Amino acid sequence: MNQIQRVLAQGNFDGLCLIYSIFNAYKALKHPKEAASKFIEKYTEQWKVVIGNTPSLHNFVLGKGSDFGIETDAMDVKIKRAFIATSFDVMTDDSQDSPVVTAIDIESLKTMDFTESVAVLCVKKSARFEHGGMGDHWVAIVGRDDVRGKYLVACSNTLLYYGFKEDRDNQNGRYFNTSIDIAGIMKRTVYSNNINQIQISKR
Repeated sequence: MNQIQRVLAQGNFDGLCLIYSIFNAYKALKHPKEAASKFIEKYTEQWKVVIGNTPSLHNFVLGKGSDFGIETDAMDVKIKRAFIATSFDVMTDDSQDSPVVTAIDIESLKTMDFTESVAVLCVKKSARFEHGGMGDHWVAIVGRDDVRGKYLVACSNTLLYYGFKEDRDNQNGRYFNTSIDIAGIMKRTVYSNNINQIQISKR
């Protein structure tokens, strides 16, 4: 049986993980079973608009990641959250869907209801995933396995560095390609002011 890639992967040289985490979060919410190749065909125009709205695009493309050149942490967090919200607005513009991006903390993530939500967050170099470390990196958490004590993660870097392996969350039907211990998300391993809960409801 051929495996179908469903988690989007970024290129080797760019630092577009924030944008991939946004698109993986949206895909997990709205099109979890769809092959990545089909999703890409349908959302090429939205990708172009989001790229066009990206602050400091040259930093993304050069591999520096989501460095928007802002000096204060508080303003940087506000700009990133606004960018995430605007990107979801772009993806839902021609639909009846209404996205909501909410700042949450580490404790709220532990009890978040993943039936209609996902999370987009930035981890630090010290974060350890199922397949190893990722460096400073944005990911989409698409589910939580309370029995195993794991967050289920759609990561744009895992395919590049650890090969193709995707699993399906039986609770919500979303696909993920790595995981991280629930206990592994702490102030030492995550930018705790950059955890965003995403919900999409009908207008």
